[in-house]
Amino acid sequence: MIQLKPSRIVLHCGLHKTGSTYIQRNLQTNRELLLEHGVLYLGPKTFKKRCSELWRHLQWGRWDRKTSTSLTSQTRTTLLELAGDHPESIHTIVLSFEAIFGTLRSGLAEPPRRKPRNKEHRTGLYRYAKSRTKRLMIGLEDSLEERSIAWTILFASRSHEAFIRSCHTQLLKEGRHTPETSHFDTFRRTADFSYTDPNHLGQTLSKLSGKRDLSFVSINYEQASDPHEPRTFLWNVLKLALPEQADRLRQQLEANTDNVNLNKTTNPGLNERGVELAIQARPLFSRSEWKLFRKFLEKNFAKVR
Repeated sequence: MIQLKPSRIVLHCGLHKTGSTYIQRNLQTNRELLLEHGVLYLGPKTFKKRCSELWRHLQWGRWDRKTSTSLTSQTRTTLLELAGDHPESIHTIVLSFEAIFGTLRSGLAEPPRRKPRNKEHRTGLYRYAKSRTKRLMIGLEDSLEERSIAWTILFASRSHEAFIRSCHTQLLKEGRHTPETSHFDTFRRTADFSYTDPNHLGQTLSKLSGKRDLSFVSINYEQASDPHEPRTFLWNVLKLALPEQADRLRQQLEANTDNVNLNKTTNPGLNERGVELAIQARPLFSRSEWKLFRKFLEKNFAKVR
């Protein structure tokens, strides 16, 4: 009999380019501290590698198939291992991953794309947010053998223009651009961002409620963050994600002088010169070489907010 019976699961779903990597770095660094507070944290790498069956199901799962035994077994085993010595003390699971709603690559890539069995092959960033999130929720419910979970879907948003521009820069950094989409005006005109509006997302995801205890929390990234004080955004996210533990966690995190991630901005944008170099240099490098060049760009041509 599984001992892990959380009463609440928080899905931090991004959005892309809204400080998610910074939040994830700090939560991962302090995973043991969170466990002491009864909170089990899973970030992107842990989810993709340790819960690979669930990740695959989130992306490609079909409605006419029940959750597989291998999926529930792997997920249950992984969660128990990550929960440490006292899984029965875990009351909250926090899963933070922008790709829950969809990836930039699949949502903004130029067609044609391969057609998966679930027929979710059309472009449009977050077009399939509801179906992807539903598969994740059902997979976790089946793995935990629990239906009375209180769910919170949390995502940050930013101004539409800044969001589009940041997504474009991110694709440039990843080397995913084409000669046509290298230029921002062309990208903005052709990429489909119609599904990314926070109100639209909230209305679409509200259909997942049914018999579930489901709440939605949207936070404005520009208002909740301070470019000169990165930790401000972390405190605001903690207040919404873990309201009962937020104050105590803040005290303990601030007291830990060894936490270098607290004031370190991660996954920065590029300034104009960095963007220009990314466009010009892409044909010169292989995919593996590009990863090193990306680090060079981020180190030397980071955009200052």
